[in-house]
Amino acid sequence: MSEENQVIDSWKKSEEKYKMLLDMMVDGYVFVDMNGWIRESNEAYQKMTGYNPSELAKLTYEEITPAKWHEEEHKIVADQILPNGHSVVYQKEYIKKDGTVFPVELRTFLVKNERDEIEGMWAIVRDITERKMAEEALRISEEKFRNIVECSPMAMYFYHLGPDDRLILTGANPASDATIGISHQSLLGKTIEEAFPNLASTEIPELYRKVARNEVGPQSFEIGYKDERFSGFYFVHVFRTNLNEIAVDFIDITQRRQMEEALRRSEIEYRDTLNSLPDWIYVVDEQYKIAMVNAALQEELIRHGVTPQCIGVEIVPDFPFISKQTLEDIKLVFNTGVVSVSEQKIELQGRTLYAEVTRVPILKDNKVLKVILMIRDRSKEKEIEEIKQRSATQKEVMLREIHHRVKNNLAIVISLLNFQLKNNTNEDVARMIRDIQMRIRSMALIHEHLYRAENLDQIPLAAYVESLSYMIMTAFSGHRVNLVKQLEPIDANIETALPIGLIINELLTNSFKYAFPGGSPGIIRIMLEKQENDMCALVVEDNGVGLPVSTSMDSEKSLGLFIVRLLVEQLDGTVNVVRDQGTSFQIRFRNLSYRKKDRLQAEE
Repeated sequence: MSEENQVIDSWKKSEEKYKMLLDMMVDGYVFVDMNGWIRESNEAYQKMTGYNPSELAKLTYEEITPAKWHEEEHKIVADQILPNGHSVVYQKEYIKKDGTVFPVELRTFLVKNERDEIEGMWAIVRDITERKMAEEALRISEEKFRNIVECSPMAMYFYHLGPDDRLILTGANPASDATIGISHQSLLGKTIEEAFPNLASTEIPELYRKVARNEVGPQSFEIGYKDERFSGFYFVHVFRTNLNEIAVDFIDITQRRQMEEALRRSEIEYRDTLNSLPDWIYVVDEQYKIAMVNAALQEELIRHGVTPQCIGVEIVPDFPFISKQTLEDIKLVFNTGVVSVSEQKIELQGRTLYAEVTRVPILKDNKVLKVILMIRDRSKEKEIEEIKQRSATQKEVMLREIHHRVKNNLAIVISLLNFQLKNNTNEDVARMIRDIQMRIRSMALIHEHLYRAENLDQIPLAAYVESLSYMIMTAFSGHRVNLVKQLEPIDANIETALPIGLIINELLTNSFKYAFPGGSPGIIRIMLEKQENDMCALVVEDNGVGLPVSTSMDSEKSLGLFIVRLLVEQLDGTVNVVRDQGTSFQIRFRNLSYRKKDRLQAEE
């Protein structure tokens, strides 16, 4: 074989080895000319792009590169490949034949011939889809972790243990700032002893170092801390997160510790309180055994020959003040958890004792653990109550009799006025007498309602107005007037009812007399309603000829209206007169019974 043939044969073998090497590569290989046309590629490159060699030969690398990378890649060619002969490793994206976009990492080299002329560029291309997915998953995981830490209601600090054994605070979450009231930004980069100087003299820093070195596992403990910045009690959990890295989460348990201390004091106060009460007290547990007796009961037990050292003894009806019914009542409290109170008649050493027995559950986690049985001697109070009841009954009878007599006396006055009316020939005087009679009848009607009412302090105002308006309408029975009533139930005392009755008497009487001259028909309305607080509204209106403009409630010439104004003022009220298609008296007044109640409460 000639030397030339040997060279050709060697070259062919070299080419075959080169091609075999390219095809065996996991990463893609591509060669392009300076116009970007793809001239050569290996199997890995073809597989990652989805094109066969003949299809790639018809494409430029820009055609399979998203447009957003073109400008950046031109810059890499101009700034790196042409002047340096190669680029640094950089990332971009390719477009597969099926349109899928995927990320790649590549490094490009410049190709020159033996005459130092640029022929093109070749690159090793690596599909980094899986790496990107892993990076994205890691990023999402870290972001989730960060969000969990940032949003966690549990306070957290993070420390790093350096080679010099310094434990440095490297991070914290917002909950830590809220828990201790100090911004963690001012603590970052400090050692644990610098950040929390009062821990320096404790075992805590060394314990944290042991956890960071993995010498001990996670640790939990409670600790109190106090310096000039903050103080409190905390439940702490420290655990290793990475090599020489630890996380410390903590919860403020100051309130819990305070509650525990308060509970301890409460237990002492509870016993002291029970011992200081004059009532006789048993405390019974779930086994119906005596858990405690107070000092007053101990003295009483001694008088009955029962040893006060009965703690732990099952409670039975043989004990003083304990009956079968009492035991049943205690069982009911254990079952329901509801306080119960009852009266009990006890025969004791030849005398009758009237007792009030209260059974109070002591609960924990909605379960009745004990029942306090309190027995109070109500014998003297019972006697006083009976005396008061008899006295109240007597007073009620007397008050009803008084109201009845007042009503009868007023009836006598009306009869005397009737007698005077019969002997009178002056029409003006007769009219005055009839007006006075109506006013007296309105007052007598109140006393009739009071002595018939169940409650002597309150008058049902609506019922009273109903009776009064019927009485006035009966007095003017010849008129063709329709009386419409809208009366809301209101309770009032005599201080309110009497002025209201006189006001309605004056206004209704005026409407019947003057609103419908010549016996013309019409409508009179009475409305009574509650308003806010203790205020009420009364409206008396008609659709008659209307009130003359010259008529004033401030003038004593119109005696009836002048009386109305004075009575409204007596009720802390106001009156508005509307002269529109008749006359409307709109009165807003205070229910004086509420004012009296408020005054009595203030005096108490």
